[in-house]
Amino acid sequence: MKTLELAKNFSASSRFSVPRAVFILAIYCFFCAFLSSAMTGLAITVSSFFLRSQGGSYFAVLLFAFVELLSCAMIFVLHYGLFLCNLRFVRNHPVALNFLLAGFRQRRARQGAAFFVFPMILCFAVFSLIVSQVEFFSLPQFQTVEQIMEFIKSDPDSFRKLLHCYVLFLVLLFLAFFPFTFVWSFVYDKTKQSFWKSLADGLKFFARRVFGFLAFEFVCHFRKAALILAFNILHAMIYEKYQSSSNIYSLGSLISFASFALTFYTAASVILSIQFYYDKLNEDSDKAS
Repeated sequence: MKTLELAKNFSASSRFSVPRAVFILAIYCFFCAFLSSAMTGLAITVSSFFLRSQGGSYFAVLLFAFVELLSCAMIFVLHYGLFLCNLRFVRNHPVALNFLLAGFRQRRARQGAAFFVFPMILCFAVFSLIVSQVEFFSLPQFQTVEQIMEFIKSDPDSFRKLLHCYVLFLVLLFLAFFPFTFVWSFVYDKTKQSFWKSLADGLKFFARRVFGFLAFEFVCHFRKAALILAFNILHAMIYEKYQSSSNIYSLGSLISFASFALTFYTAASVILSIQFYYDKLNEDSDKAS
């Protein structure tokens, strides 16, 4: 099936699925924010207890890192549930909110979540190395939130520097996880094989179709991406030139919100389209799953 034909089929068939995908992505983000906040609070509380004891600083750092890695693994388990829900949307199967938590009951999903922590660690390591060694991305050492706020207030180029680092981190995340795009789909469909076999199948599926998949995503979403870019450029122009005009500045805030909403909608559409692409081109997919 050709790329343009696939894209047209996705646009026609996803008219009612994308709003449901947006809703499930919003619930996923809420769960992730709650889980991340709760686990970070737990990590700080527990590690600070050991900091009070003599010589306990090293153990406190290790304990903090362990809790944060556990939190990251749990978020990846939820990520499996997100992809599961979208695959069922594509196949017109019923979906309930508890499907987001399905990975916690499946050993293969928990193994996958533990595996995906390692690319995340690699991402952070490479990011830290680049920020510390490359002047273009260099930032001061922050110890507290107050120091970050002081840097933003005192340095006129702070927003630009933080934006550069944010974009760098997103690029590294993309490079680290892009090859694993279809792994969760195989984990869900191939119930009788191990996670590691599903991982290999997902990587092979991706490697055989990487350029076709990129072309499919481009055709499906380039209009939305162009509109998001236009919104951001317009907002930046308003922020830069019309700070003295309250009415125009308020319009910039509305444009910023519209850009965020469209970005969120596009993200949900991309996740849904990944599952659509997999379902249409994977000849061995189990339709009865």
